[in-house]
Parts: sequence; structure tokens; C-alpha cells
Amino acid sequence: MARRSSGLGGGGLFGSGIFGFFGTTINCDSKDDSTYCNIMKIFNLLIVFFVVAYILYIVYGIFIAPLMRKRR
Repeated sequence: MARRSSGLGGGGLFGSGIFGFFGTTINCDSKDDSTYCNIMKIFNLLIVFFVVAYILYIVYGIFIAPLMRKRR
């Protein structure tokens, strides 16, 4: 079953539960097959995908797109 951190020791960035700008404070064991833990794992993967896609979009807009315009 999932365990919720309590108190100020939630971990993450300044105890906020945010690990590297994304994540939750839900701690599921690797052997835990509960529906809640599976949903939270999928949700966290979705958040990671959107964060990485957003970072790549910014990098493309700042570095790659201007170079493509200068070549023409």
C-alpha cells in the first residue's frame, strides 16, 4: 500500500515533495501492485514526458530555429 510522508520531512526540494521540479510525495514499493500506485506511476510518467517535451521545445526555439532562419 502507498505511504504518505507526514510532517516537514516530505523530501524533495525544501521538503515540498517536488523532486527535480516534478513528482509526488507518494512512496510505492516496487512490488506494490495496487491500483492507486499504478495510477500514480503512470501520472508521474506523463508529467515527466510533458516537462521533457517543454524543455526540448524551449531549446528548439532558442537555439535551433534561429539557425534555420539564418541559412535561408
